[in-house]
Amino acid sequence: MDKAEFKAMCESHGLKMVSEMRAAGMERGYLISVALAGKNDISVSLSTQKGDDKTYSKELKTKLKEAFGKNANAAWAAEGYVTVYLNSRNIPDVYCQGVTAVLDILKNLGFTVPDRCSVCGQSGCDSAVPKSAAYVPVHKKCLQGAVEGAQAKADQNSRRGSYLLGVIGAFLGAVVGVLPSALTILLMQKIFVYLFILIPLCAYFGYKLLRGKMNYVALIATILFSVLGVYILNFGVQLYYIADYYGIAFGDALSLLPAMVGDPEVWLEITKDTDFIKCAIFTALGILLAWGVISRTSKSDVKEASAVAESAIPYGEPRQDDFSYDPADYTAAADEDKE
Repeated sequence: MDKAEFKAMCESHGLKMVSEMRAAGMERGYLISVALAGKNDISVSLSTQKGDDKTYSKELKTKLKEAFGKNANAAWAAEGYVTVYLNSRNIPDVYCQGVTAVLDILKNLGFTVPDRCSVCGQSGCDSAVPKSAAYVPVHKKCLQGAVEGAQAKADQNSRRGSYLLGVIGAFLGAVVGVLPSALTILLMQKIFVYLFILIPLCAYFGYKLLRGKMNYVALIATILFSVLGVYILNFGVQLYYIADYYGIAFGDALSLLPAMVGDPEVWLEITKDTDFIKCAIFTALGILLAWGVISRTSKSDVKEASAVAESAIPYGEPRQDDFSYDPADYTAAADEDKE
């Protein structure tokens, strides 16, 4: 099934295309999200409630096998949804004999989906929005409130945010991020490089905590102070070794810091050090792992909220089709798989 065929199938059954490969809408009383999941597969995802995987997983698996043989399987996601994958090549009419059949199986098992607003928790929803692979119900007013709230927060940050305080926060955050590594070096005489992943996260949250303006400066400050944090720690390690070698107090060794910082050769030697390179690699890894957080700005929050609002679909009474699930329709396909 190609994209054009998938689109035609979904629109003919009253679903709204929310992207080239995904559609959503009401069917059989369920709020569903249907996606093109490969050359021969489509998927149907539904929002779940806590504990549904333990309650329905085994029975659903059995019923799918009885109906479709190896042409269907289900996966329960920790994010709160279940997805059933259907082989469109081996199911003649994959929507009428596949998607609706899956929904009837779920209905017969007693499966229900959340029908309360994902924002306020109240009933009477009139819209639905994506949450991971599935869709969840929501009130239009709550959705609009989320967009307006994000915009108001962005405007407030723009007016009241401070670059100076943000930079100070990023510096202090980087210092906090360095402390675990400094303590392990001081107390255990070991460098645990994976602890350096914490530095960029702490720098970012320090910037945010002191209400720095959430724009590209937040990202630059986070990366800058993460790198400086690694150098600061390595300068500290060098001073510690000097104090230990000459048998002097660490406080006395600190008097050498200005001279060391002002000497380009010291910076070069530290940069070439194997331990520094390992620490820098894990700091960079921390930046990459936390990129979704570190790169967030007020504008991105507004953009994300607006994108969710734009992908909303009506939530109400489903359009009823004249199709129903009959296990006999799939006996032949299931028997072929067993052979």
